[in-house]
Amino acid sequence: MLSKTTEYALRAIVYIALHNEGGHKVGIKEVAQELDLPQPFTAKILQDLVRKGVIASLKGPGGGFYLHKPASELTILDVVRNIDGLEAFKKCGMGMKECSGTHPCPLHNDIVVYRDHLLKVFRSKSIQDLVDSVKTGKFFITNAHE
Repeated sequence: MLSKTTEYALRAIVYIALHNEGGHKVGIKEVAQELDLPQPFTAKILQDLVRKGVIASLKGPGGGFYLHKPASELTILDVVRNIDGLEAFKKCGMGMKECSGTHPCPLHNDIVVYRDHLLKVFRSKSIQDLVDSVKTGKFFITNAHE
């Protein structure tokens, strides 16, 4: 449902938020390396998020990416909206131009329940919620290494 860009962005923002405590800023190389993401693509994503005001960056020594507002004020939906937009929460599961409660496709009633629930989760969960989950040690933003 989410694009690879949004998946990477969410993981990167959670990583940045985890490391921002005490004013620490993280560089693209660190984010890409720690999360096992392609560096050029990660750089493009993070720079786009800076341009859109989702995160901030500082150039030079001691610079890097950081959250300029509390992670509790940034929702998953804010990230999704800035990268993928909200079209996925509106479009038909079978690609019909007009699909609604009054003119539904055969999957409409099933998909709308799932879509609405996901939208509710994305709207209610903050980046801080994800950070707190990772801090428990039960959830991860890095790949398992065998």
